[in-house]
Amino acid sequence: MKILSWNVCGLEKLRAVRHLRSKLRGVRPQILFLIETKVSATRMEKNRKKCGFTHMIDVAADGSHGSLSLCWSQNIMVTLCSFSSSHIDVTVSDPDSNNTWRLTGFYGNPVTSQRELS
Repeated sequence: MKILSWNVCGLEKLRAVRHLRSKLRGVRPQILFLIETKVSATRMEKNRKKCGFTHMIDVAADGSHGSLSLCWSQNIMVTLCSFSSSHIDVTVSDPDSNNTWRLTGFYGNPVTSQRELS
């Protein structure tokens, strides 16, 4: 199973979405964790569809900062355990291998003095 985690630093512009789609064509991950999408849940839903993923968990941005998104393909079962503005924690069940495991996507505060708050 392939997983891609990427700090996209914003998906507001069409050029950024095209760059993401190009990267996805090369890597072809089944799970994608995006950091700092900086877009609304509605906009991220459109991006998810453009990128070919069937499911998504989105943690909205705080103003123009942050936001996390976890996207996955339809043949994988993902169950949300917890989330916050700095993490998404899920269990992943892969029916092809009959394995279940834990995935935590995490983004620490970029301000060094505030990282302990993450």
